[in-house]
Amino acid sequence: MNYSEDERQLKLILKEIINSTAGLKYAIIIDDTGITVMSESKFKFDDTSVEKIGAIGGAVFTAGDEQGYILGYGNITLQITEYDKGMLFSIKIGKGVLCIATDKKVQIGYITAIMKRYAKNLSSILNRYLKTDQGEINKELKELFNSDSISLL
Repeated sequence: MNYSEDERQLKLILKEIINSTAGLKYAIIIDDTGITVMSESKFKFDDTSVEKIGAIGGAVFTAGDEQGYILGYGNITLQITEYDKGMLFSIKIGKGVLCIATDKKVQIGYITAIMKRYAKNLSSILNRYLKTDQGEINKELKELFNSDSISLL
């Protein structure tokens, strides 16, 4: 399977999630560093905001995971943050995190069930996708620092 096929599958799953029930606004996949890999929305959402949500969502998830470790609770499986006007659900998916932003009036059990249903598939695709991406970056870095390339500078 190639790089673009992984992207297509991730996007397809995000669309299935976002259209699975009323009240879902945004579905965002971030990598372990907090960089947004892909997102889907029912509404127009500027890219800067998606990047911020991804970065903050990743940091909050990581902090919650560390808190669980300190308490001796083990790894975090699901994080739910409730705000005055909505909720943010986060779940670990391989080398990343799936974040779903919702309205306040959603069925929490249904949202968590949807996330868990897709988690394993998202994990395998995301891990492969990020590995491919990392391989391309490494190849580009090697080429950049190749002695033949440096002599051109």
